[in-house]
Amino acid sequence: MTSTPLPASRADRFVRELAELKIPDPAAARTALWRRLGGLLMTAGLVLGALAFPLAHATDSSLAQGDALALGLGGVTAAVVGGALFLRYSLTDFLRFWLARQSYDLDRLGERLGDPADAAKTVNSPAPEGEPRNGAAPSPR
Repeated sequence: MTSTPLPASRADRFVRELAELKIPDPAAARTALWRRLGGLLMTAGLVLGALAFPLAHATDSSLAQGDALALGLGGVTAAVVGGALFLRYSLTDFLRFWLARQSYDLDRLGERLGDPADAAKTVNSPAPEGEPRNGAAPSPR
């Protein structure tokens, strides 16, 4: 008695085809590191900006105020750069998966539509007499 292999489920085929595309794993260590660094820079920038305000207003010395303003400007810069890093690596992972999913769905659609040569014959063939084209109601005669 021979056993026939069960057809792979859609999810199993998707995982196999994703591996064949050699798309890096979204949970790769390098992208996670950049994402964490971006989050850390955002947080540090917000903290520096929040600390610079009271430092600049706590003194009458223009030199101390200039230092506090430079610290605040550095904090804003760090927050913007950190936000850009975090957003870039978060969206990259999401869009990479989305692109692979779109590729998979288009492949499934192509399989459902069948061979393009068969589809061209079906589209260009005349409708049998008495049958309406494209679901239109037949005209009264």
